[in-house]
Amino acid sequence: MSLTRPKSAGARKTAYNALDAIEPNVRHLTGLVAALRILGEAGDSIEPTAISALARCASETLDEIERDWRSAIDILRRG
Repeated sequence: MSLTRPKSAGARKTAYNALDAIEPNVRHLTGLVAALRILGEAGDSIEPTAISALARCASETLDEIERDWRSAIDILRRG
């Protein structure tokens, strides 16, 4: 995949902003994965609704990451 540097400063700023928006979501997702690991290692019986809530939260976070990533990549590809 070849990306070009956007010619306009506005397009560059928009791409950078989209990429910057990903960082908090990545940290959020990292925390969710850590929580799931802890729950998995505990070996205790865990309510399926609790796992479902974590999975739903992770899914929403991944959707946001994908949206921001695609936005930045689209801007960079248009050059």
